Amino acid sequence: MDALARSSVRTPSSDSAIIRTAARFSSNAYAYSLPGAMVVPRSTSVRTQGATVLPLRAVGSNETGATSASADTPRSLLITDAACDLPSDWLAANGVTVLPIKIHVDGEQFIDAHNEYETLEFFRKDIAHKGYRAQSEPLSAVETRDFVQSSLRKGIDYVIEIAIAASRSKIYMNSLAAAQNLMLVHGRARRSMGIHDPFKMWVIDSETVFAGQGVIVAEAVRQMRAGLPPERLVQHLDTLRHHVHTLVVPKDLFYLYSRAKAKGDNSVGWFTYNLGKALDIKAVVHAHAGKTEPCMKVRGFDDAVKRVFDIAAKKVREGLLTPQVCVSYAGDVNEVREWLPFVALETLCTRRGITLHLSAMSMTGGINVGAGALSVAFACPSLEL
Repeated sequence: MDALARSSVRTPSSDSAIIRTAARFSSNAYAYSLPGAMVVPRSTSVRTQGATVLPLRAVGSNETGATSASADTPRSLLITDAACDLPSDWLAANGVTVLPIKIHVDGEQFIDAHNEYETLEFFRKDIAHKGYRAQSEPLSAVETRDFVQSSLRKGIDYVIEIAIAASRSKIYMNSLAAAQNLMLVHGRARRSMGIHDPFKMWVIDSETVFAGQGVIVAEAVRQMRAGLPPERLVQHLDTLRHHVHTLVVPKDLFYLYSRAKAKGDNSVGWFTYNLGKALDIKAVVHAHAGKTEPCMKVRGFDDAVKRVFDIAAKKVREGLLTPQVCVSYAGDVNEVREWLPFVALETLCTRRGITLHLSAMSMTGGINVGAGALSVAFACPSLEL
């Protein structure tokens, strides 16, 4: 950590102080540029196959406003939280910083730092016996601020954070408060050291979970490497998040029943559990635009998995809005590589020039859906199920 990150400038030390600083801004704000100024996305959509969709342009073209990859990309830090399902090696190789999440279970605390080895051990040893009683806890606003500040390297002027859906976690709001405080305090420290370029941080509510968050982060990396300026990247991601669809197949209905019961949630009753178990019914969950709800029921886990992969393959053939499909599994991903529906999707993606990311599901995701759950995500103009 450089001298600027270690600056002794006084900062509010409590969550309430930081949150009060940001409270006067809209709770729907997804990003800030200068202190107090929200970035408003420009309505620059294009038409594809008769439907108005994302402003996806060829990055690096001669269009107005484009810059070279050498301009702002080295000055930008991309952050996501541990709930984002992308391979840890890939995240490290592409310079993506991971914000950790605390996991509490039976008086014991785990740290979900997106370490795939530790995650797999958690799925093998802990989740089956006590995971349904586990609770995730985001870093507080103060802890988030300190973590981001400790991650700032010399020369970083821009920070973009992509958070799990605000409807599922307080990570987004805590990060938003931390961002506002950082821009005020870190910006003041920079000016005192003679650095007059403004420091900017944006926080984006991904409106999705698991592999869906991975789609947005993978697209951010692709656009940053192509040289898209930070302000335009944020606008691009703000549009993209509304088109990301995540399909989740839990494997163990008893786990969902036990977790719901432990939380006092009666949405999965004993009768529902027994009926589902007797008929081997698996519910497929759809996460989109901040909502997470069952979208179909399929008899048997294998058939449910095939249905989800077939949907992804169909959308690949029709044309995705970004060249990524993300798959995550709450277990050993080598098992997934042997599934015929996955092999078929992988082959199709290779032929179409689509990158298929396969990763272990995060601890945070796993405690919500149980070991053996599968998540598949992609971005498309619309999805009818």
